[in-house]
Amino acid sequence: MTAPATCIVCGTHDFTSLGTKDSYDLFRCGGCKLAFVHPMPCADEIAAIYEKYVLNDSYERRARSKIIRSTRRLRRYMHMSPGKRFLDMGCSIGTGVEAARRLGFDAHGIDIDENSVGTARKLFPGGRYHAGPIASLPPEWGQFDFLFSVEVIEHLPDPHAYFEALAPRARSGALLYLTTPDAGHWRVPKDFKTWNHVCPPQHLLFFNKDAMRRFLDPHGFDILKFEWNLKPGLKLLARKR
Repeated sequence: MTAPATCIVCGTHDFTSLGTKDSYDLFRCGGCKLAFVHPMPCADEIAAIYEKYVLNDSYERRARSKIIRSTRRLRRYMHMSPGKRFLDMGCSIGTGVEAARRLGFDAHGIDIDENSVGTARKLFPGGRYHAGPIASLPPEWGQFDFLFSVEVIEHLPDPHAYFEALAPRARSGALLYLTTPDAGHWRVPKDFKTWNHVCPPQHLLFFNKDAMRRFLDPHGFDILKFEWNLKPGLKLLARKR
């Protein structure tokens, strides 16, 4: 088990081993406390996850409740958005896009999984969708005012590359609503690898509040608030400088 040279968030060289889960080694940074898989799986290994992915029919059956949940989230903060252009990053079958459209946004969604995007187009044709990595966002889509990222960042082997591609597509003042498992929550087990969110190679990064602040800052996002959460999950609102 070999630790990385530096932490991707704070540059610290001090790491603690958190054990091994499903043949993947886990570490925690001694500086920002980011927990993560190392080494990260290769691109082909990650691609294979999506190639084997079969859309669960229950997603379609639960679509109405997912739209309601996204609507509640958006209504809470939509008055703070500088405009009506909305992007759901990791849109899955399009329930977040549909919620935004119903609230009057010019709603767009992107997802790496082509099957999910195909289902989104079928179920919710009022939105605009794209299948591919964030760097492949259609140029004609321009910039966005409200970015919606629900349970995405923990899947990314290179979150810096992701946000470097995203930042130019967020206009100054744009809102970012982001959720991800909270590795710093008091309900996370002491034996970290037994936490149900530790499921590599699907989940690769495990942020806490401090690590998230440090990560978003160089990408031009200032955290406005963390929502209180009884469950071990981060829910945050940030604004693009």
